[in-house]
Amino acid sequence: MTDDKRTKLPPIPGDFESLLTPPQLMALRNIASFGWELHFVRREGVEIPIPVVHTADGRKIGVIEEDGNINLNPKITFRDNND
Repeated sequence: MTDDKRTKLPPIPGDFESLLTPPQLMALRNIASFGWELHFVRREGVEIPIPVVHTADGRKIGVIEEDGNINLNPKITFRDNND
């Protein structure tokens, strides 16, 4: 058994736009027209919040980097929601 030190923050905060850089916001708006959606914003333990996006069918996932580039092979670990 491990102690989970993560706090229970909402996956998409109501003020997410204020957390992201202007290039991240622009990228998010651009990829939305191709069916991508904001899945959550990783905020804990990172200097710049990381928006995690996925396709509507959930088959592809990526992150929007600080400069607005979309990284479809992020070095990020996702936990199973069934935990």
